[in-house]
Amino acid sequence: MDHLGPAFAAVLGRFYRLLLGGLGIPEGEIGPLADRLYAVFTDPSNYHLIPDAPAVLDKLRDAGVVLGLVSNFEAWLERLLEHLDVAGYFPVRVISGIEGVEKPDPAIFRIALERAGVSAAESVYVGDNPVFDALPAEEAGMAAVIVDRSNRYPEYDGTRIESLDELPGVLEL
Repeated sequence: MDHLGPAFAAVLGRFYRLLLGGLGIPEGEIGPLADRLYAVFTDPSNYHLIPDAPAVLDKLRDAGVVLGLVSNFEAWLERLLEHLDVAGYFPVRVISGIEGVEKPDPAIFRIALERAGVSAAESVYVGDNPVFDALPAEEAGMAAVIVDRSNRYPEYDGTRIESLDELPGVLEL
């Protein structure tokens, strides 16, 4: 489990062991099952893009938008982006497992802005959670858009869309 980083691997290992123990799995079987769960979690073939993502990424890139990625994930996200054939869309990547800072800390957004060479005022952060994405991005001075496919955040007062297909229009592209 340590190819993701020792801290993350340790957290997931404890979680899986606690979960499996709570399900009544015999102690001798927990370790191998926890390892298998972790292997499935970290296998890029178990991940796919949201269907509307490729066309929207193409449209944003073709419009000259500098795309960046800010994620609370581990270093193997780089491998996953390659597997999904989207790494080339994101010249700026800030991954918490590499940087040592994670959302909702506004510092992770400031790192992305610095790497992109843009000001917060000319940037928009697109995420799916007001607390971890929109509010800290706004605190860093960025505009924010929440993709709320299941109407989970109707109380969020900021810009909210149901599909990435709506994003180019919101950005007036």
